[in-house]
Amino acid sequence: MGGAVAAVVNQDEAHYTSIPNNTNKSWWRDSCLRWNMLHCLGLCGTLFFNGYDGSLMNSLQSITAWQEYFHHPNSNILGLMNSSGFLPGLIVCWIADIFAHHYGKRLTVWIGSVFAIIGALIIGLAQNTGMFIAGRAVMGIGVQGTLVVAPALLQEIAHPRYRSRLSGMYMSIYYFAAIVSSSVSRGTLHLSGDKAWRVPALLQIVGPILTILMTATAPESPRWLEKRGESAKARQVLAKYHANGDENDELVTFEYRQIQEALQSEEVNAQIKYTDYLKGAGNRHRLLIIVVVSLGTNWVGNGIVSYYLSPILNTLGITDSNQQLDINVGLQVWNFLCSTGAALAIDKAGRRPLWLTSTAGMLVTFSIVMALSAVYAQHGQHSVGTAVIPFLFLYLGFYDIAWTPLSYSYPVEILTFSMRTKGQAIFVFLQTLGMAVNTWVNPIAFNAITWRYYGVYLALISIILAIIYFKFPETRNLTIEEIAVIFDGDRAFNGHVSDVMGTRAEGLGAGAGHDGDLKTAENIEQTSTTSV
Repeated sequence: MGGAVAAVVNQDEAHYTSIPNNTNKSWWRDSCLRWNMLHCLGLCGTLFFNGYDGSLMNSLQSITAWQEYFHHPNSNILGLMNSSGFLPGLIVCWIADIFAHHYGKRLTVWIGSVFAIIGALIIGLAQNTGMFIAGRAVMGIGVQGTLVVAPALLQEIAHPRYRSRLSGMYMSIYYFAAIVSSSVSRGTLHLSGDKAWRVPALLQIVGPILTILMTATAPESPRWLEKRGESAKARQVLAKYHANGDENDELVTFEYRQIQEALQSEEVNAQIKYTDYLKGAGNRHRLLIIVVVSLGTNWVGNGIVSYYLSPILNTLGITDSNQQLDINVGLQVWNFLCSTGAALAIDKAGRRPLWLTSTAGMLVTFSIVMALSAVYAQHGQHSVGTAVIPFLFLYLGFYDIAWTPLSYSYPVEILTFSMRTKGQAIFVFLQTLGMAVNTWVNPIAFNAITWRYYGVYLALISIILAIIYFKFPETRNLTIEEIAVIFDGDRAFNGHVSDVMGTRAEGLGAGAGHDGDLKTAENIEQTSTTSV
């Protein structure tokens, strides 16, 4: 291990942060970086309409006009209304991967956004429960399709200096949208008739429209272009958005060379099929992380709080619509602030510390929520019910430390290019399946056993925390090509590595190329930061 670490330390000059680059250190003072930021934030917009939709379903349950229009839906109907927005993802995720492979990620994002606009219009104009559910399903096609490709395209076009923070911000946008959604619902609460719920429902079209506008001139992935043999275009994209058009820029040359080598290695290792996830310790390790994160995003207790806050508050004696919506707005603001702070700290804090702190904190605070809920159920003391609220805030604050900024960025960055959208398809499929089951089962189980249902999630959080500790490696301050070495070792390069990357890759691979050798991976990562 000592030799591996020394090899990396001696290769500071090969680390992207120390390579001269024709851009200003402050992105807002640089033309190409401003455009790069605009396009990346536009891709983050795919989570805007997802977040708006998620918060909307929570808010609608607190709006009397919506409850009356749909005849106070029981737990089964309510579960179907929620899960209908996710069920299309079980199929559309695979279609999105195939489409992105043949026609590019950028076009896939645009088509998904159009579906989201159509779905929002159907929801807002719904005349009955069936039409409302159909609109949710159409919107689900758009949302789930974009979630397969947008996070990958963001990481592939973002300037390496800002890649981690931008990808971390991807999920934070969810809560910004939730703030808008819950605030609009709060503001329309006293409108007459159906306007109280139709106005916030129709405003769902804003998110996908902004995504289309902000990515209208966005580049296609330079890795996709290189894979198709369009080498000149691939290098031009890197030059235009990472170096103000200078194709001879040293960072552009470094990035382009890494892309070439990584794609050559993928060809040699045949990392192009879904079944390749079962071949080799590195890919099986990646698959484990994808499964844990995709299911964990909704199986760590947040699925109850996010979609069924109103029933929870009812069980705690907080039944006033104004109070419920006020709490919902407050939760979304809190989520946004916590997740944004965590996203901006990703490079400094590191992935593993965020994952471990987040999940351990959730375990503690969710245990307290369960205990207080049990006391309230037994004694009916209003003060005890009210005391649950701050611990719900603390629980979600811990969730936001890692599960918000890293849930999409971490699985994407550990995947090779050819496996990236396939990995996201698996991620979205499992996440959608878990979310659909959760949103269907949660209201039924919660109504049946109330606070005791929290115990199921405490067990799941404990299992996931153990897996994170033993199986989640550190990836801080590495390019997405270099991360492959942590999982594949020397096999990630197969003799195609350039002189610039050779020793650095050898150092990473020698210490971290074996599944489970996480301490070595951490040491290697730490030594690579000496040039930052």
